[in-house]
Amino acid sequence: MAVVANATSETSGHQEDTSSRRPLTRQELLRPVDRRRGLRRLPTMIVDAVRLAWRASARNLLGFAACEVLSALALAAQLLLVKGLLSNVIGSENPAAGPLIPYLVGLVAITVVGSAVRTIGSQQQVLLGELVRLETFAEIIRVSSGVPLEAFETPVFHDKLERARRAGAFRPVQMVNNVATFTSSLLACAGLATVLAAMQPLFLVLIAAAAIPLVVATLSNSRAAYIFEYALTANDRERTYLMELLTGRETAKELRAFSSTGYLRERYNALVAERLRELRMFLRRRLAVGLAGTTATAIATSAALASLAWLLESGRVDASVAVAAAMAMWMLSSRLSGITSSAGKIVESSMFLDDYQQFLELGARELASAQSERRDVPVAFGGLSVEDVTFTYPSSREPSLIDIDLEVRPGEIVALVGENGSGKTTLIKLICQLYTPSSGRILWDGADVTSLGQDAVRDQMTVIFQDYVRYHLPARDNITLGRVEIPAELRSIEDAALRSGAHRFMSSLPEGFATRLGLEFEGVAELSIGQWQRLALARAFYRGGTFLVLDEPTASLDPRAEAELFAQMRQLAAGKSVLLVSHRFSSVRSADRIYVMHEGRVVEQGTYDELIAQGGHFAELAGLQASANFAARAV
Repeated sequence: MAVVANATSETSGHQEDTSSRRPLTRQELLRPVDRRRGLRRLPTMIVDAVRLAWRASARNLLGFAACEVLSALALAAQLLLVKGLLSNVIGSENPAAGPLIPYLVGLVAITVVGSAVRTIGSQQQVLLGELVRLETFAEIIRVSSGVPLEAFETPVFHDKLERARRAGAFRPVQMVNNVATFTSSLLACAGLATVLAAMQPLFLVLIAAAAIPLVVATLSNSRAAYIFEYALTANDRERTYLMELLTGRETAKELRAFSSTGYLRERYNALVAERLRELRMFLRRRLAVGLAGTTATAIATSAALASLAWLLESGRVDASVAVAAAMAMWMLSSRLSGITSSAGKIVESSMFLDDYQQFLELGARELASAQSERRDVPVAFGGLSVEDVTFTYPSSREPSLIDIDLEVRPGEIVALVGENGSGKTTLIKLICQLYTPSSGRILWDGADVTSLGQDAVRDQMTVIFQDYVRYHLPARDNITLGRVEIPAELRSIEDAALRSGAHRFMSSLPEGFATRLGLEFEGVAELSIGQWQRLALARAFYRGGTFLVLDEPTASLDPRAEAELFAQMRQLAAGKSVLLVSHRFSSVRSADRIYVMHEGRVVEQGTYDELIAQGGHFAELAGLQASANFAARAV
């Protein structure tokens, strides 16, 4: 698709040729929705939207629906009272005030009640909308937290997530509101049609026929609106990403240092221009269809009113009936327009809600898989084995890991070393049950982890990733997030901070352990890289576990800070089995066994001395690193 391809293509230089961008063709626009979209899914989507609103707040939904029904009934009652009033005025040569009073009082009463009902309904609608939004976003978070991590490696998933976010923001509310409006208008039309048919059935036929062109145009435009938004999902995601780059604190220093802000602005502006160009074309097409529909409906409505005038002039209806019929036809036409508009928005919303429902189905499949019968993991770590494991990322054609064999016995310290990109971190993610092997298996105490359950295996692990998260939350939360299922006690938090060396700076923060960290919110404190790493280590101390995984834990520290942090990590590793990933060969000397990775394979294994003696890949890398360290000290 033109928008997707052009918006996401990589450029070889800063001079991106935006002149080659072309508008989306009709075939390209239609291609994404060549699925179960449209009227066939409409009843299901309506039911799903109502169920969602019911879960969010059954009370508000019923209150809103009741107000809509009462409003429709009030409209029909007003018409009957007007007709009765006109009959008494026009049909009598000397109309008296007495017989008119009940009609006037009734009209005033119904008008007051109708206004009150509409006001109450509006309040119910606002509250229901907010509750439904909260419900939909809770579901999106649930699914995003439950899908396999591999899903986040594919742009298809991110497109689905983006469409689900958009749909969840207001489409369920829009669906419920329009279903209510549709129902209310339908009830009002039923009442008006009954009154009008009693006066003259021909009027009813003419007005109903007049609405057909508008119905066709509205449904066509509703489908076109979905097609337009669907086609531009990737464009919108990239624009949002570029906006985050251009306005983010973490990226600001590099963009200024490299003077790359202007280029990213140009790229952002090109995407904006592309969307505006497509939007203008879409609006022109929609305007043409809409004008054709409204013009045809207006002509047909005028013909219906002309027929009423002819009947009045020919004496086939009296004046009171003609006036009431004219009002009924006008009100019915207005309500039919409301029905048509609501139906169009329902169809449009149903297409977006289909995206939302399909996204939720991802979570349903994962939940069903997680609830399958599995036995518990042993409390103590009994050894981990990786057997003939191969793994390929969903977005890649070439495997990142090939035929990996690895073993960690109880009480051992095992190290993984290799150049960047050799597959070390990917292997760690598989061992930590974040990814599933494409082939091969991982055994925990002799049992395949697929029979134990990912959550149960993870519960025994403590992981410190190289790209650990810096939570811009209170300092204590940065520690207790290591194991949220246990009650947070200050004694345990302080103990973890003491053991990691984080207590020194945490106790000096403005509000101690309650200080919010980072610079995203008001009244916060920022930490250095070393302090954040110690806080990550405190999180690991707090978590506990029997198997410790350390992924480049000291990558950004100087040698002195690295030595201090390793001392604390040795304390953390006491009595545990450890898998250590490091690019610094000096830190793996004491490992019981070292696995050397290269281009996704394990090419060597042994102790430090054995690998040096072999004179292979490990010895070569260790020699290069030692020479680089010597040169650095000499400088």
